[in-house]
Amino acid sequence: MKQTPQDYFLRRELNDEVHTHQYEKLSPPERASCIALLVNEAERAKEWEHLAELCEIYGLTLPEKESKNLHMDMGEFRLKVERHQEFTRYTFVRQGGGEAPFSDPAANHVPEQWLSTIPGKTLVAAHVGIMQGEPDGIPPTLAEITGYFETETLSGSRAGSSSSLVFTDFRIREDGFSRFLVIANSRLPTQNGRLLLRILDVETYRMLALIALPEARSLIAKIPALDAQLTTITDAISQGSEMNDEALLEDISKFAAQLESLISSTYYRFAATRAYFGVVANRLAELRETPLEGIPTLGGFLNRRMEPARNTCESAGKSLDQLSNRINHASQLLRTRMDVRREAQNQDLLAALNRRFHLQLGLQQTVGRLTIAVFTYYSVNLIGYVSDALAVHFHWALNTVEIEAASIPFVALIAYFLVGRKVRNALVNSESLK
Repeated sequence: MKQTPQDYFLRRELNDEVHTHQYEKLSPPERASCIALLVNEAERAKEWEHLAELCEIYGLTLPEKESKNLHMDMGEFRLKVERHQEFTRYTFVRQGGGEAPFSDPAANHVPEQWLSTIPGKTLVAAHVGIMQGEPDGIPPTLAEITGYFETETLSGSRAGSSSSLVFTDFRIREDGFSRFLVIANSRLPTQNGRLLLRILDVETYRMLALIALPEARSLIAKIPALDAQLTTITDAISQGSEMNDEALLEDISKFAAQLESLISSTYYRFAATRAYFGVVANRLAELRETPLEGIPTLGGFLNRRMEPARNTCESAGKSLDQLSNRINHASQLLRTRMDVRREAQNQDLLAALNRRFHLQLGLQQTVGRLTIAVFTYYSVNLIGYVSDALAVHFHWALNTVEIEAASIPFVALIAYFLVGRKVRNALVNSESLK
């Protein structure tokens, strides 16, 4: 045997994923009881230990490694456990039933103390009676079926290529369980198992899809107030108000934070609801229902009854998204206006600074010219004093006035180069700033 390269560390787990949802093999007559429970993290941690208690009662050993799915034969009944992200579903199946499919359900044979203490909160509980169809394929009359259900909400259809019959009224009875009746016309146990799984999926996921409905209704009741609050803010931006832009921006920030909190608290639930509605639609399509005269199909009944709930959930989510987009637009408009106003203020400030600079430069030039004049005046006087002193000391015949007059251009030129250089440098710097 040739050795393959080293396996990817999740290869086995990924490959076995297609085998996790195995069908229960059903040979009518059979009775099934299904309980789906919502579980949190703490309750999830207790599930395996709770299953171990059931195995101990029947002298069985539970695998040490926890798994998403489990199939076990307890003797009195068969147990299938499916552990999903939000919920865990327990399906108990027992052979037998005959002409009275709901008289002795499979759940009655599960230890009562163990059953009542399963971790989680019950979302779905259903009894399913699976009866063998007549050899001639003639379906039972509605009069025979209505004895098990309420006629006002009774729905049913032929399902799949085997044309098995499925009936339910989606009512929860006094024992806390709803009822499904399956009249199987297939001789293949796996085909009957597929039908049971699809029915249970429809019932479980429709309930999961509706968890968001109360929250959606509560949210829709808040939308008008939120919309009015946002309209007040946008009117203040567009029409002007006594509030300055900074105060408006603070109000927008508070509103956006409030809205983001609502979106964050509902995002997961609404996203899960959309996914669950999709699963329900998929499972109903897989049933491939054919109508029976006088009653609606399961898909027809659920689509009519669940469409308003679905629209409510979608409307709540879309309303939040629209409010979020509107507050973002309002915030951008206000920030743009503030940026334009700030830019105009900056331009005015720069213009004022430029004028001030030119005034300072003019003053500096004037001071520079005065400095040249003063320097020239005192320097020329100093030259005159020196000339007088030299004339007296050496008895020279010097004309002090002529000497002073002749020195004026030279002294002024020296002063210009010494003092004027600073003025010229200031002029050059001013031009570069422009």
